Amino acid sequence: MSKFKILCVEDNADTQRMLSFLLTQAGYEVITADDGFQGIQKAKAWRPALILMDMMMPRMSGVEAVKRLRKLKVTKDIPILMLSAYQEQALIDEAMQAGADDYLIKTILPDDLTDIIDRYLEVGSAVLSKRVVRMRQDETE
Repeated sequence: MSKFKILCVEDNADTQRMLSFLLTQAGYEVITADDGFQGIQKAKAWRPALILMDMMMPRMSGVEAVKRLRKLKVTKDIPILMLSAYQEQALIDEAMQAGADDYLIKTILPDDLTDIIDRYLEVGSAVLSKRVVRMRQDETE
Protein backbone atom coordinates (compact mmCIF):
# COMPACT_ATOMS: atom_id res chain seq x y z
CA MET A 1 0.00 0.00 0.00
CA SER A 2 1.16 3.48 -0.88
CA LYS A 3 2.17 5.85 1.89
CA PHE A 4 1.47 8.90 -0.24
CA LYS A 5 -0.71 11.55 1.40
CA ILE A 6 -3.18 13.38 -0.80
CA LEU A 7 -4.87 16.55 0.34
CA CYS A 8 -8.39 16.86 -1.06
CA VAL A 9 -9.65 20.46 -0.87
CA GLU A 10 -13.37 20.34 -1.68
CA ASP A 11 -16.31 22.26 -0.20
CA ASN A 12 -19.03 19.82 -1.32
CA ALA A 13 -19.34 17.16 1.40
CA ASP A 14 -20.63 14.45 -0.97
CA THR A 15 -17.83 15.02 -3.48
CA GLN A 16 -15.29 15.12 -0.66
CA ARG A 17 -16.53 11.76 0.69
CA MET A 18 -16.52 10.19 -2.78
CA LEU A 19 -12.98 11.36 -3.51
CA SER A 20 -11.78 10.23 -0.07
CA PHE A 21 -13.29 6.78 -0.60
CA LEU A 22 -11.85 6.43 -4.10
CA LEU A 23 -8.36 7.53 -3.08
CA THR A 24 -8.34 5.41 0.07
CA GLN A 25 -9.34 2.37 -2.00
CA ALA A 26 -6.46 3.19 -4.37
CA GLY A 27 -4.05 3.01 -1.41
CA TYR A 28 -3.54 6.65 -0.61
CA GLU A 29 -3.81 8.36 2.76
CA VAL A 30 -6.35 11.17 2.41
CA ILE A 31 -6.50 14.46 4.25
CA THR A 32 -9.50 16.72 3.60
CA ALA A 33 -10.12 20.45 3.76
CA ASP A 34 -13.37 22.33 3.20
CA ASP A 35 -12.00 25.48 1.53
CA GLY A 36 -8.85 27.10 0.20
CA PHE A 37 -7.87 28.70 3.49
CA GLN A 38 -8.12 25.39 5.37
CA GLY A 39 -6.34 23.67 2.47
CA ILE A 40 -3.32 25.96 2.81
CA GLN A 41 -3.14 25.36 6.57
CA LYS A 42 -3.33 21.57 6.13
CA ALA A 43 -0.83 21.59 3.26
CA LYS A 44 1.70 23.42 5.44
CA ALA A 45 1.10 21.07 8.38
CA TRP A 46 0.89 17.72 6.54
CA ARG A 47 3.00 18.35 3.43
CA PRO A 48 1.03 16.01 1.17
CA ALA A 49 2.53 14.39 -1.91
CA LEU A 50 -0.27 15.84 -4.07
CA ILE A 51 -3.20 18.24 -3.72
CA LEU A 52 -6.59 17.93 -5.40
CA MET A 53 -8.06 21.46 -5.38
CA ASP A 54 -11.64 22.43 -6.14
CA MET A 55 -11.94 25.53 -8.30
CA MET A 56 -14.94 27.28 -6.73
CA MET A 57 -15.11 27.38 -2.92
CA PRO A 58 -16.23 29.77 -0.17
CA ARG A 59 -13.77 31.95 1.77
CA MET A 60 -10.97 31.42 -0.76
CA SER A 61 -11.14 30.11 -4.31
CA GLY A 62 -8.98 27.28 -5.54
CA VAL A 63 -7.08 29.67 -7.80
CA GLU A 64 -6.19 31.96 -4.88
CA ALA A 65 -5.17 28.96 -2.76
CA VAL A 66 -2.90 27.68 -5.55
CA LYS A 67 -1.24 31.09 -5.89
CA ARG A 68 -0.54 31.17 -2.15
CA LEU A 69 0.70 27.57 -2.04
CA ARG A 70 3.15 28.30 -4.87
CA LYS A 71 4.66 31.15 -2.83
CA LEU A 72 5.38 29.01 0.24
CA LYS A 73 8.71 27.20 0.44
CA VAL A 74 7.18 24.04 1.96
CA THR A 75 4.40 23.71 -0.64
CA LYS A 76 5.73 25.31 -3.83
CA ASP A 77 6.74 22.00 -5.45
CA ILE A 78 3.70 19.88 -4.50
CA PRO A 79 1.74 18.82 -7.60
CA ILE A 80 -1.69 20.49 -7.59
CA LEU A 81 -4.51 19.10 -9.71
CA MET A 82 -7.43 21.47 -10.08
CA LEU A 83 -10.85 19.79 -10.05
CA SER A 84 -13.83 21.63 -11.45
CA ALA A 85 -17.27 21.12 -12.87
CA TYR A 86 -16.54 24.00 -15.25
CA GLN A 87 -14.93 23.44 -18.65
CA GLU A 88 -14.55 27.04 -19.84
CA GLN A 89 -11.14 27.73 -21.35
CA ALA A 90 -10.83 31.01 -19.42
CA LEU A 91 -11.10 29.13 -16.10
CA ILE A 92 -8.63 26.49 -17.24
CA ASP A 93 -6.18 29.21 -18.26
CA GLU A 94 -6.67 31.01 -14.93
CA ALA A 95 -5.95 27.83 -12.96
CA MET A 96 -2.87 26.99 -14.99
CA GLN A 97 -1.51 30.54 -14.74
CA ALA A 98 -2.00 30.40 -10.96
CA GLY A 99 0.32 27.38 -10.85
CA ALA A 100 -1.91 24.32 -11.09
CA ASP A 101 -0.20 21.35 -12.71
CA ASP A 102 -3.35 20.03 -14.34
CA TYR A 103 -7.04 20.83 -14.69
CA LEU A 104 -9.51 17.96 -14.43
CA ILE A 105 -13.26 17.99 -14.98
CA LYS A 106 -15.24 16.43 -12.12
CA THR A 107 -16.92 13.98 -14.48
CA ILE A 108 -13.56 12.18 -14.78
CA LEU A 109 -13.79 8.42 -14.37
CA PRO A 110 -12.34 7.06 -11.11
CA ASP A 111 -9.73 4.90 -12.88
CA ASP A 112 -8.62 7.86 -14.99
CA LEU A 113 -8.25 10.01 -11.88
CA THR A 114 -6.11 7.44 -10.07
CA ASP A 115 -4.03 6.89 -13.24
CA ILE A 116 -3.32 10.62 -13.46
CA ILE A 117 -2.44 10.80 -9.75
CA ASP A 118 -0.19 7.75 -10.11
CA ARG A 119 1.65 9.44 -12.99
CA TYR A 120 2.21 12.63 -11.00
CA LEU A 121 3.47 10.66 -8.02
CA GLU A 122 5.41 8.20 -10.18
CA VAL A 123 3.83 5.29 -8.38
CA GLY A 124 5.83 2.17 -9.16
CA SER A 125 4.61 -1.13 -10.51
CA ALA A 126 4.78 -2.77 -7.06
CA VAL A 127 2.09 -0.42 -5.71
CA LEU A 128 -0.05 -0.90 -8.79
CA SER A 129 0.28 -4.70 -8.55
CA LYS A 130 -0.83 -4.63 -4.91
CA ARG A 131 -3.81 -2.50 -5.90
CA VAL A 132 -4.89 -5.02 -8.56
CA VAL A 133 -4.58 -7.92 -6.09
CA ARG A 134 -6.58 -6.02 -3.46
CA MET A 135 -9.30 -5.13 -5.99
CA ARG A 136 -9.59 -8.78 -7.06
CA GLN A 137 -9.85 -9.85 -3.42
CA ASP A 138 -12.62 -7.29 -2.86
CA GLU A 139 -14.52 -8.66 -5.87
CA THR A 140 -14.46 -12.23 -4.52
CA GLU A 141 -15.63 -11.30 -1.03
